[in-house]
Amino acid sequence: MKSTTSASAQQETVFGVADGATYSGMLCLRDDGRYYFSQAQVDGHNLPMPDQQWASRDEAVKALAGMASGSLPAQSTQPSSAS
Repeated sequence: MKSTTSASAQQETVFGVADGATYSGMLCLRDDGRYYFSQAQVDGHNLPMPDQQWASRDEAVKALAGMASGSLPAQSTQPSSAS
């Protein structure tokens, strides 16, 4: 089916290593041409990425690598723990 091919062309799994941390993410392309990660992990831990979008694939991949290395903060929807 063509819709299956089209859908798979709009998603890609990205893997990498940044500053010793391994990361992966499901990179998706929106209908408006912006990229986002539907899910991402760094060293096996889920990385919350609510509403983060990028204009290009390269920007999105560099942002994920930056979050994995700690050079860019990852946004979180969860409150920080007070303990």
